[in-house]
Amino acid sequence: MADPRLVLTVIAISMPWSAGIFSAVIQRKVRAVGFSASLISLIASALMLDGALPAESLSAALMVLFSSLTLGAIVVLPRRDCNLRIVGGILFLLGSTLLGYSTGNLLVLLAAWILTTVPFYLSRLFRALWRPRVSLFVSSVALALAISVIAASSHSLTIHRLSGDSPGGIAAFALLVIAVIFRKGICPAHAWVADAIDGGPVIPSALLLNGHFGALLVAKLIVPVFPDTVRNFFPVLSDLALATALYVAIRSLSENAPRRLIAFLALSQSACILAGLESRTTEGITGALVHWIVVSVSTMGLFTVLRLLEVRFGENLTASTHLGLAEHAPRLAVFFLIFGLALVGLPGTLSFCSQDLLIHGTLQSHPQTGLLLPIAIAMNAVSFFRLFTRLFLGKRRTGFTIVADALPREQWILAAGVLFVVLGGLFPNGIVAPRLAEAEATRPAAHAPMRPAAMQP
Repeated sequence: MADPRLVLTVIAISMPWSAGIFSAVIQRKVRAVGFSASLISLIASALMLDGALPAESLSAALMVLFSSLTLGAIVVLPRRDCNLRIVGGILFLLGSTLLGYSTGNLLVLLAAWILTTVPFYLSRLFRALWRPRVSLFVSSVALALAISVIAASSHSLTIHRLSGDSPGGIAAFALLVIAVIFRKGICPAHAWVADAIDGGPVIPSALLLNGHFGALLVAKLIVPVFPDTVRNFFPVLSDLALATALYVAIRSLSENAPRRLIAFLALSQSACILAGLESRTTEGITGALVHWIVVSVSTMGLFTVLRLLEVRFGENLTASTHLGLAEHAPRLAVFFLIFGLALVGLPGTLSFCSQDLLIHGTLQSHPQTGLLLPIAIAMNAVSFFRLFTRLFLGKRRTGFTIVADALPREQWILAAGVLFVVLGGLFPNGIVAPRLAEAEATRPAAHAPMRPAAMQP
């Protein structure tokens, strides 16, 4: 009899791909087809999460998260973006991302890694964006070389069999770190993230970036398989991540293009995830896993509201002057404000818990460079407040035609995201406790466990 978890995994992965092919054949009702496929993937992933062991629950939780984000993205897609090209690309990305989350085989992980980069090489989706293409190509080549070295050294491609063995030594480890740097957008390979958001469709681009495959490689492969090397050499990547968070936060202070500014905020916050995963403390790793969820939900909310504003008011929005859009779209203004504050750690939101854990974990493992994290977060808050005031506050503009505020389908999805980050902050134990168990399963066994302060009575 087939393993039920394997059957659910196959359903979750194959359904989006099948739906993409089906929609290409019928070429109509693409939103309904995409919604149905995403919903089935979400249900299958949720069933996998129920009763999963800590070592397995991280993959299932990430599958639930990404399926939920994709489902919401398809529902809120503006009508002008809801075509076969965009929806088909989103479904292809969903199946490829779930494949990477679910697998324990290095070759399958490499295949998923490459498949998720395919949209950047399609000129119909993205313009000639050389930096994203080069960065993603370098990351794929580095990962392929690392897996080749690991396979030649250990004669195994199953991750759990390699745990703690450090196969391939420093050469494989260095190649994996290069793959993370170029995929995640860590300095000096950070510029491609803003280029991708600025030059492509906003919502699909945000989904692609929120797959966080760089962090996945760290959590699933580097930390458990290379514990000794991580202890000796991985702080270099953590320091680069913290430096990236600070540098991009400074860069966003002078950015006036809303797409690029939100991309910088997202990159700065997501770089903190790597610092937490490398902290080698249960507190820091737990904070990184929770912040992974926060960054994904909040940035998707921000990019979605921005795209809805572009559709209503034109794509030439700028933060160089006050536009007063709150008078025209008050609901969108409220959603934008809450998602932004949730991203930068407003007390009462889930990110307040995740950033508290992250700061404690990074300061414990990096007493000097860890100070960069709260500074970067504070700068991100300043940049977001400037963007919000420029877009939504000020004198009402009269040059706009009468436009609708958030539509009902948009309100439901955005409200669900807001409720998640707010209720998660008010009742964090339901989200933090499972991540604690996953952190203890991910954390190298050479380090004694430490219970996060946020979980202590």
